[in-house]
Amino acid sequence: MKASARNDARARELGSGFIVVEREKGQAAVFAPRLASAGVIAMMSTKSVNARSPEEVAAWLEGFGLQSEQLAQTEQVHGTDVAQVPPIAAGSADGMWSQTPDVVLSVKAADCAPVWLADTRSQRFALIHAGWRGVSAGIASYAVAALRRAGSRAQDLIAAIGPHLQPCCFEVGPEVGERFSRWPKSVKPGAQLRVARKRDDAFALDLATAIEAQLIDAGVRGEEIFASTACTRCEEQLFHSYRRNGAGGPLMVAVATRRS
Repeated sequence: MKASARNDARARELGSGFIVVEREKGQAAVFAPRLASAGVIAMMSTKSVNARSPEEVAAWLEGFGLQSEQLAQTEQVHGTDVAQVPPIAAGSADGMWSQTPDVVLSVKAADCAPVWLADTRSQRFALIHAGWRGVSAGIASYAVAALRRAGSRAQDLIAAIGPHLQPCCFEVGPEVGERFSRWPKSVKPGAQLRVARKRDDAFALDLATAIEAQLIDAGVRGEEIFASTACTRCEEQLFHSYRRNGAGGPLMVAVATRRS
């Protein structure tokens, strides 16, 4: 199985190794090419798809050369469970891992960060949904632990943190800031916010910094962690955003698969 860019596509850089591939027919995807060295396709939809629609997701996947019949999904609850696929776990989980080629792991997001992990020495790969609740509870650490229990070594993992709400737009109150006190660099002064503040005691949350810290604490090498600098709220022409569109708005989908 291959993710295809075809001849009608054009690509542009998105920062930190991420690229956007856009097609003339309006389809687009964000790729994390760094994981290709481990044989993993890591990609995320853009505003051209509303991931709440199974039909749109299927058409997007097939447009980039992936089989929608292999798509694995779970109910996301902003928790820390990371399920193995197959089997597709019943119930809820905010992350999945697999060592089966052609399985397509997926998570949905619109400001939360998709995080991909790939083992360079084995067939294992993982994808997690990392919002502030899951990150404050340590979901990145749980994902590394799940892969280690299966036999992976943390130092063999490559990680990519996809587009998400950046500190310029991620306003949180002291109660959330306190939950990130273990990673002090992730909580920044409210003066760094570029959006209109809703409260005087606000902080700016740097979600990627907390995720990176968890991965490094779990044994992943810092030089093998790549974090997108694209902000889902700022990039209005490219991404859906919960903070911009509100509850019930459209979502992106992120997927991970390993070539057979």
